[in-house]
Amino acid sequence: MKTILFFLPILALGKSSLSAEDIMAKNEAARRVTSMDAKAKLVTKGDNGEKSKDFQWWRELTGDQVHYNTLTRFKTPVEVRGEGILFREKNGGDTDVQMYLPAFKKIRRVESQQQSGSFMGSEFSYSDIAAPKTSDYVYKLLKQEPCPNASGVQCYVVESTPASETIKDSTGTSKSVKWIRADNFMDTQGEYFNEKGELWKRMQATDIKKVDPKNNKWLAYRINMQNVKNGRSTLLEFSDVKVNKGIADSTFSDQNLSREN
Repeated sequence: MKTILFFLPILALGKSSLSAEDIMAKNEAARRVTSMDAKAKLVTKGDNGEKSKDFQWWRELTGDQVHYNTLTRFKTPVEVRGEGILFREKNGGDTDVQMYLPAFKKIRRVESQQQSGSFMGSEFSYSDIAAPKTSDYVYKLLKQEPCPNASGVQCYVVESTPASETIKDSTGTSKSVKWIRADNFMDTQGEYFNEKGELWKRMQATDIKKVDPKNNKWLAYRINMQNVKNGRSTLLEFSDVKVNKGIADSTFSDQNLSREN
């Protein structure tokens, strides 16, 4: 009996008191800043060398305090200067995505079934840019283990399955697996599986910093997305980050989207 009692606490260490839904809700809360204004860069590497695109990023919570509006406006290289992409998130994973193309002086809509496609020639998709919502997925806690790229930190490994066909179509994924840090609940690695159940992309998030100490909010300044199918990768990197400074609602209007400066 003494031997059994000795081993019980050790076995309990492997169990989490949090459910998979609890963990992902904490993940969403850790990422939820009221607003963010930053410079950003996409660096894509592949067989044809390295290509870089610089842009400005604005993001703000809508009135429901759950969904975001996000505007990206590209600065360089010259062939994409002035291009803007506006994301308006809605319930049920239905994100309205509109793109302004200066060469044609017009705005076009990116349909839901096209949102799993490449964002500005990168290995990120349009749906990767939109902020994932806890209610859009069904979760399963797979295990706990040391985080793959955060020394000395434990991670929860959580499998996410789209809760609807709309989300499955817009993301192009049948499921994803994410490594969620136990200390700040930020995801540090993710694996995305295509609709055939094959591993499609692998994400690694590093340089994770607290950007709002008062409200315990965090941001990964460097996110690398690798396409395991074609061997290409894209690094999304943020700089000059400002959070909770307030952004005018007109920033996310069609009129502002079509401005080229």
